[in-house]
Parts: sequence; structure tokens; C-alpha cells
Amino acid sequence: MARGESKFDAVKLRDLIKEGKNAQQIMDVFGVKKPQLKTYLAKLIQLDEQFYKIVGMEERAVGGASKFGKNGIHLSAALLKNYGFSQGDEFNVSCLEEGKIVLEKK
Repeated sequence: MARGESKFDAVKLRDLIKEGKNAQQIMDVFGVKKPQLKTYLAKLIQLDEQFYKIVGMEERAVGGASKFGKNGIHLSAALLKNYGFSQGDEFNVSCLEEGKIVLEKK
């Protein structure tokens, strides 16, 4: 993709919103940060002349990057909440392929 070229895809964004995906999940799909997602949402609203609400747009944006340090990996509550997890959830941790860790809610 050329530099400065938009990743905006109205059909994909509309489908993700209708599927109930939250802001973090949509940002991950498009590979954008929250300000760009807000621009995409405004474009879609203008294009369709219909209001769309994305869950999590009003919450603080949290990057998906975590660092492995001497105390392990820290996944913030905001990050986990943005991915649909709730406080008190329990997880299974697995490594299906090298370099990728998967958290599954029990």
C-alpha cells in the first residue's frame, strides 16, 4: 500500500460494527490507532447517512504491545477489557506456534 493511502473500507467497517466488534478489535483489523478509526467512523456515517456506535470508542485506547520483563508480562486491565474480558475471568494459556501466546477464557 502506498504511503498515505487510506485503509478505509466501508463494507468491512460496516460488517465489523454489525458483528458487534469493539473499537480495539476493529483497530486491530485495520491496523490503525483510535484517531484514524474515528475518522473512518465519521466517513461511514457520512456515506450511509446513518449513525453507527462502536463499543469502546469512548474509552482510553490501549496499544496491544506488552513487554516481557523481569516480573513477566503485564497486560493492563484496560487492554483486556478492550478485548472483551471482564475482571475475575480465568484463562488457559497455550503456545500453538513459536512466538505466539494464546489466552483462552475458561
